[in-house]
Amino acid sequence: MDCLAPSPASLIPPWQPHSISVHTARALMEELLQPRPMAQPTAVQTAAIAAATTAASAAGAAGVLWEPMGDGRRVISLADNHAVLWDLQESSAKATVSSTATLEGKGQLKFTSGKWSPHHNCTQLATANDTAIRGWDLRSMSQIYCIDNAHGQLVRDLDFNPNKQYYLASCGDDCKVKFWDVRNINEPVKSLEEHSHWVWSVRYNHSHDQLLLTGSSDSRVILSNMVSISSEPFGHLMDDEDLSDGEDGHQEEKSREPLQDSIIATYEEHEDSVYALEWSSADPWLFASLSYDGRLVINRVPRALKYRILL
Repeated sequence: MDCLAPSPASLIPPWQPHSISVHTARALMEELLQPRPMAQPTAVQTAAIAAATTAASAAGAAGVLWEPMGDGRRVISLADNHAVLWDLQESSAKATVSSTATLEGKGQLKFTSGKWSPHHNCTQLATANDTAIRGWDLRSMSQIYCIDNAHGQLVRDLDFNPNKQYYLASCGDDCKVKFWDVRNINEPVKSLEEHSHWVWSVRYNHSHDQLLLTGSSDSRVILSNMVSISSEPFGHLMDDEDLSDGEDGHQEEKSREPLQDSIIATYEEHEDSVYALEWSSADPWLFASLSYDGRLVINRVPRALKYRILL
């Protein structure tokens, strides 16, 4: 599929003041749709990190990332070529810098996005700059891998598979979505090209990692079933005790047949570029999308697919 030329409105880079409101809206979507099991940040903590990152935002922030697990007292801010790990103290109105990392190389390198891995005791971070994807060890703030030319154009977003600790999804301005095993970064595990314009957001379902959402400047949201690279490539397997003797052999043979990847649905309720997507953690079949014009759309996974996954 050919990637169309960008429209004038979509030429605004993600770090311009226009897009800061998009990051704010994305954060609101996360709070509304993803109530975390951890203790929520207090008003003092929120004020502290807001004050600490104001200057970074003005300079061109790529994002603020809350720790995916734990007590919610650690935050990472990405601005220009700096990644800063903040420690929020409940008894203090200040956020203290725990450690920092600097993106080094030729030219004026800038982070464009990042994702805190929920695996490895939350000690790893993935970031994107230009066409490259880098992995960081937060204990030493050192780089642990680098995927040069991960995309043909700017990398827009990243997301970790919640059930497979080494799998990472990325999307970018080359209209592609790619899946990586960070243990072998020579080539992607799989690549999709279903959108006709820049892909701004990619999100794994928190419970069923075969379900993947992508949003693009082509105004579409695509829900895909990436079962071949999921944690259950053969579908849901029943326990042996649930099967009768007569069905055992037939079910075992059937369960070994890998399911096929497919597009489940394409949603076209938006009239402008779709910048952000989020799954609900309260309801694994519910998701929201946000477009440039401020329209927020909430959808559900088709009921037929829901029951096929569960049963």
